[in-house]
Parts: sequence; structure tokens; C-alpha cells
Amino acid sequence: MKKLYTIASLLLVSSVSFAQLSNTTFPEPTDVSTKILKSKKIFSSIASNATPFWSEDFSGGIPSNWEEGYTLGSASAPWIYRGPSTTPNISTGSQGAYAGTQGPIMSPTASNGFMLFDSDYYDNGGTPGNFGSGQYPANTPASPGHVGTLTTDAIDLSMYSDVTMLFNSFYREFTGIARVAFSIDSGITYTDTMEVHPEIDVNEVTANDYQVKIRLPFNIVGNPDVRIQFIYDGTVLYGSYYGYYFWMIDDIELIETPDNAASITDAVQGGWWVNYANVAGGTLAGFDYTFNTNSQLAINPYSFEAVLYNDGVAAQNMVLNAEVFNDAGTSVFSTTSNPILLNSNYQSDTFVCNNTFTPTVNGVYEMRIWGSGDSVVTDTVVLFSVVSDDIYARDMGEASGSRGVSRSCGGQIVGTTLDIYADETVYALQVYIDDESVVGTPVYVALYENGDPTVAFSPIYLTQSDDYILTPNDLDNWITVPFDGGQDLFAGTSYLAAVGGYANPIDTFLINLSGKSQGATCWIQDNGCNIGSGTFGDWYWLSDIPMIRMSFDLAALSVDHVISGEFNVYPNPNNGVFTVELNNIKADDYRISVTNVLGQEVYTSTKEISTLISEKIDLS
Repeated sequence: MKKLYTIASLLLVSSVSFAQLSNTTFPEPTDVSTKILKSKKIFSSIASNATPFWSEDFSGGIPSNWEEGYTLGSASAPWIYRGPSTTPNISTGSQGAYAGTQGPIMSPTASNGFMLFDSDYYDNGGTPGNFGSGQYPANTPASPGHVGTLTTDAIDLSMYSDVTMLFNSFYREFTGIARVAFSIDSGITYTDTMEVHPEIDVNEVTANDYQVKIRLPFNIVGNPDVRIQFIYDGTVLYGSYYGYYFWMIDDIELIETPDNAASITDAVQGGWWVNYANVAGGTLAGFDYTFNTNSQLAINPYSFEAVLYNDGVAAQNMVLNAEVFNDAGTSVFSTTSNPILLNSNYQSDTFVCNNTFTPTVNGVYEMRIWGSGDSVVTDTVVLFSVVSDDIYARDMGEASGSRGVSRSCGGQIVGTTLDIYADETVYALQVYIDDESVVGTPVYVALYENGDPTVAFSPIYLTQSDDYILTPNDLDNWITVPFDGGQDLFAGTSYLAAVGGYANPIDTFLINLSGKSQGATCWIQDNGCNIGSGTFGDWYWLSDIPMIRMSFDLAALSVDHVISGEFNVYPNPNNGVFTVELNNIKADDYRISVTNVLGQEVYTSTKEISTLISEKIDLS
């Protein structure tokens, strides 16, 4: 293969330049989540305007006048209390084999206790693959599924005509379903059963501080004896499994639904909900790019979208607003959507601002997005994006987790999907190396073209870099790993930018993660570590974004990133006559190119080099 080295010169040399397995079979339980549902932040927008008339924070465990179904013999598995003095205590969430690093609920009063139904642990006792062998199994012929119920005492709603229930819910789903039901006959019958998280699908999870809003059915309010039942229903069969994974709840409040209240969720700047269909023939996803380039923005400008909710009694003509500020704090753009009437019959909708934004200057942009109505304003969501000529990425820029790549069980490949709207050349990938990686570990980057999204994920291999050897300065830092001469990217095409490693006796290389993925668009290839039920080489979804960025900068091919041996240019400065010396380098074909400050190539030389070359160049 050929190496390209560019030397800029004008008479003197100035510079050297997881989840669900995506296949046609049913997935199995796994510790990899495919999506994390973020909170609607309704406590700040609703509860601040209404004082709860009833609440429970479980500071004393399960209230004595509540009913826990397993204790009474009416349910097959228990809701349990996690408190400061229980074993395990509040620092532990699910103990199931597939809990991974999920942890406990992060509700406002989690420190004084919360409630948990641990379907995962109940079925397998904390051992992977031990289906149906736990204390309260869901997957045995004699026990097809399990159910847990937790029921409040009688609540007097006779003075209220419209009531909203708020509570924190940390929930992960395989086939078990979180539900609530209501009784107005002293608990004899429960009607109006509602699914708490209908937006959560197989192997998806809420954020650990998710806040639920449920407006009680109108036939329930106004009654003097209302009981609310929290039901974990693990009797739904999916594939060949029942139940899984967990449900934690805390800080339940009942408030009188205010006249005017609204909230915003799922705010985006990349066209994820609507505008993606208007760009590139609708074939690309419309991600939020936290690092974007002028070439891509010229075709796919920022598009501001969000879901607005009318959380109050009164109808509201809602509008979505967006305003953009540059890094000096100056407003440079604003836009609004068309109004949509949200009322008791039509409580939410997806809003799209009428105008898109194409920056004219590189820099950091702060994007503020909020909803407004006739008598209400939502919270403001703040997003950021960095515009440059060269860096293209989706990560949030701050590590929030990691994934092992070079492991004792095999060399994994971790990648993130990046869609291309305008032709480009990627010269390198930038990767953030976790601080637990080991110096001297070989790392490589690779590029794939994503295939048909409607079938099993199997990206098409395009190219791979030479190995990059980690140095002490690389740990907890970005590295730039170049492709040999760069790789052309084509408009309308989706690519997987990936980093790989090799099997090692110990885990020697981890990549950091940052931010939550939009859809099943970040991946890990399992090459021997058995992270799921698939075979060697299968791909699994990741819910977090790997910190991998594309570089469109030709300077990424700089000798500093490529040559592991010695490189010298002398004398420097000079009068246009100088010597280029390469020593202790990898045997290969090398091309040395010299360009002037205008970018014009003024000298080129191609040679087959073993380990040493000294070439005199005369530009005088």
C-alpha cells in the first residue's frame, strides 16, 4: 500500500502536514439496551404549579395500609423495598443476570428508599442463561410468566374533577409490561388498566430519573375510595420468553390537573422526526450532529423539532420556538413552527420549525428550543453543535461510559453510524481512548457501508487502517488514526465508522461512550465474547454513542500520525534545499509530496522503502 506525506513549503519548509441482535429471529435477554427514553421533565413544568394533595416517597418502606400482592397470595412474585438499611440497599438496582451497569432509580428521594420488581433476578437468580431457575421463575412449564402487584390504600378523590399522577419510573423491557389500574369499589375490581411505558419496546430502557405523567380516567376521579395498583405483568410471551427485566418506582404524587401546563420532550436539531424525509430522498436518518461540517450542512441544515404536550385542562394553541446563539452569546437565528391546537382530545404532537439554519461562520452554536401556548410556556431545551470544516460526529464530547474492544475473549469492533449528505473524503477517524487501556496495545479503525436497514444488520467492509500503537499520552485522550490515502464518501450513503482491536490475555483497550443513540444506529460486533445469544461475528445494538469522529482534514495524514519510526526534515528553515529522512519505518511503498502555501504540489517522489531513506529535495 502507499503512504502519502505532504510537506507544505514556500522556499522553506514551514510545516508537515447492545441490545437486541438484529436478525430475523427473536432476540434473547441481554444486558445491552437498544434505546434509552429520556424524561419529559414534567415535574418542573407541572408540579411547580400545583401542590400535591397526596404523595408517597417510601421513606418508611411499604406503607402498612398498602397491599403487596405476593404477601397476600394474589400475585406470583413480590414487589420489594430497597432502603438505606436493607440488604441490598439503595445503591443496588436489579440483581438480574442482564442488569449490566443499570444501577438503581435516581428519583429525588431515592436516598430514603424505593420499590422494585426484579423480573430478571426472579427468573435467573443472577446467572446468565439460567432461565426458569430463580426463586420466582417466569420461564418454566409450570410457571409461564409471573406477576407482581402493589396497591395503594383508599384515596379520596371526591373533591376533584381532574387529577394527574406523577411518579419516577426506571423501567427496562423485554416482554414484561409495566401497568397501572384503578379501583373505585374498595379494591374488588380494577378497571381502566393503562400501560405506563407504551413507547418502550424490546430491550429498551427509560432513563434512571424518568418522570411519568398519567392523567387519571374521568370515570375514576370524583370518587371517595380510589385505589391505584402498580402491576408488573410478566405473562406476555415473546419468542420463547416471559418477563424480564425490571421496574422501579418512587415519589408518587397526585395533583389537581392545572388549567395551563405544557411540557416539551424529544427536541432535536438534525431532522430526526420530520425533516429527514426532505433531504437525501429520505434515505438517511437525520441524526443530531454535535460536530458538523460546512459541506454537510450545505445539504442538510439544522432543523428544529420537538414533541409538545398539553398537560393542563385548558386547550392551548401551541407553537415550537427555536433560537440560535453563537459562541459570543449573540443571537444569530430564530424561527417558529405553525400553531397546533392541543386539547383534552389531542394532547400532544410533533412540531417542526418552519425555517432551517445554515451557519456561515465556524464555531460553537447554542440552540434553545421551547414551546409556547395561549397561557403557558414550557421549559427550554438547550442543545449544542460545533461547526468546522473537518470534524463530523454525534458524541456529546464528555465520556459517560466505556466498551471493551481488545478483550481476553476476542477482538471486538465498535462503531457509530454517520450519514453523508455531500461527497467527502475521510482521511482519519478520531477515537477517545478510555483511561483503563494499556500502553502498547495495537488499535485500528475501519469503515463500513451500512446496508438495507430493513434486514439484518450486516455492514459492508470498505477499508481499514494500519495498526496504531497506544502511547501514555493517548490514555483518556483523543487519538487520530489515518486511513491509507483517505477514503471517498458519497452523498446519500450511510457509513459505520468503527474501531477495532485484537484478543489479549487481559482487557487492554476500551473506547469511551458519550450520549444516547438515536435509534439502533450504534453497534458492537461480538467476536468471541458471547455478549448475546448470536454466533461469532454477529452485531448488537448499543444505546450509547461511541466516541468516534470522522476527520475530513487532509492534514490527518500527517507523518506525526502515521510513522512509528523517525522522521526528520533538515535544515529547517531552509532556502528551498532540504533533506527528508525516514528511519526505522515499516517497509512499504511511500510517496513524498511537497506543496506550497497555496496548496499546489511542487514536488512528488514515490519509492519502495525498507527501513531507511534519505532524500535531498531542491526547490531553489
